[in-house]
Amino acid sequence: MPLGIIDSSNEKVPGTVSLLDEGTGNTSHILKHGTGKDAHIVLIPQPSDDPNDPLNWPKWKKDAAYAVVFVATIIFAAVPAPMLAPATVVLSTILGVSLDEVAELSGYQLLLVGCFGPIVSALARKYGKRPQFIFAAIMGVIGTGICIAAHEDYDTLLAGRLIQGLGTTAFESLSVALLGDIYFVHERGVRTGIMVLCLTCMSSLVAIIGGPITSRLGWRYMFIVHLPFAIAGALAVIFLVPETQFRHPNGARGFYARATDGPSKTNQNGEMKGEDIERIEIVDTASTTKKPYLQTLAPYSGTFTDESATKLLVAPLVVLLNPAVFWTILDAGIIVAFYVSLSYVLAQIWSVPPYNLSPEGNGYFYAGGLLGGLIGGLGSGKLCDISSKTFSKWNKGIYEPEFRFPVQIIAAFLLGVGYFVFMWDMENPTPKGYYLGAFCHGCICCGITVTSNSASLYILDSYKEQATEIFILQMTAKNLFFYGFSTFVNSWVATDGPAEIFKVYGIVSLCIVAACIPMYIFGKLNRRWMYNLSLMRKLGIAYA
Repeated sequence: MPLGIIDSSNEKVPGTVSLLDEGTGNTSHILKHGTGKDAHIVLIPQPSDDPNDPLNWPKWKKDAAYAVVFVATIIFAAVPAPMLAPATVVLSTILGVSLDEVAELSGYQLLLVGCFGPIVSALARKYGKRPQFIFAAIMGVIGTGICIAAHEDYDTLLAGRLIQGLGTTAFESLSVALLGDIYFVHERGVRTGIMVLCLTCMSSLVAIIGGPITSRLGWRYMFIVHLPFAIAGALAVIFLVPETQFRHPNGARGFYARATDGPSKTNQNGEMKGEDIERIEIVDTASTTKKPYLQTLAPYSGTFTDESATKLLVAPLVVLLNPAVFWTILDAGIIVAFYVSLSYVLAQIWSVPPYNLSPEGNGYFYAGGLLGGLIGGLGSGKLCDISSKTFSKWNKGIYEPEFRFPVQIIAAFLLGVGYFVFMWDMENPTPKGYYLGAFCHGCICCGITVTSNSASLYILDSYKEQATEIFILQMTAKNLFFYGFSTFVNSWVATDGPAEIFKVYGIVSLCIVAACIPMYIFGKLNRRWMYNLSLMRKLGIAYA
């Protein structure tokens, strides 16, 4: 029972790996290790000898692709949905529609994003991530152009928002999965945190900028300002983001850490051996020529699986049967949906007495969320790395994915303070309550970024092969839930008061985060159970 994680059977357990080389393994000398200060760390997954393997890319190439996808995720996934939030009340007057109908301009967009998710999952699995990113970037540019041309026509604006949604799906769902394609386990923590924060706190930056733009130039200029960034982002994706998926020679996947057969034993020092640790199969691969740059620009790099489109569409529903996946969807999907849905009602709260804020003032309120998200995104990634390495050292060099969970304690504290103090602030309104609300909003965003980062890293480390489907499910659940709230959340606040929404969100969020306790204790049993169950392989769905 390593550090409170139940482990009662001597069977192969995907995700349990020897991360820190203690010099006791009889295969440590043939495994590839990190360099410099990471020379003692075994590379998980083990890269092949193919120079085209993304794991073998030089650091500058990996970081360039990561940076472009990060910025493109902000442009095409983080920015579109909250663009209209500071202008909610103003748009209702200009377009002659209700507040709920203004909210549906974002709600219907995210409904499309959620429904399009399984299709993107199947296409990415079969044809790679690059075609999906390119298509999404082009749709984002076209949708923004249509929104500019809408003027005061609600239906045209809605059409543009829907096309923008086609540009959101790939970046929102595949960007984190891409990290598992190009980075090793010990390199993912901070980078995942940074990627997660762009899907949380960057919506606050949009509101901060969008508020003054709406007040001084008009709401259309939010799209006019956004368009050149969208064009630049699309060009960067086309020229700087090669395909990150890799089909291994002859279907071999040995350089990915996975369990091998053999009796499990424990030596006299209590160290795990055999099947209990996910061993590395060493697979010889034929030397191939490195692709020239122009060849990497091809929008299509062949297929990465021979499975039919029907099976690939079913795959996300199959992985949903995994209890760990269900929990991470709640943690990294539903909790984020709560936070994002607040953008529907904040302008409704601050635009009336005793606050009487303009769209510009409503925008500046989001400074708290931006700062909280930045702190959470940068800090949680580092803390996740520290906890995983520290717990692995205490566990005799053996890493368990559940070692990413201790930071959830911080998330629970921040979410509790944010939601329940905000609730008190709404129950006791004062002109200065705006500042306390901004602080609470920052705590909520920080807590959400911490818990989402922890859950995302757990998925990458435990279920790397199914990461695309799992992140698609997270995105789909979040956006469908978000759409549902868009149809009634403004009426809910008008009827029951804003304090009620913070109370409900706070209670549900803390319950979801608390569920990581049984996940920590029973997570390894669940990984073993799902591996032995092999639902995907029973359905004939194999991975390249």
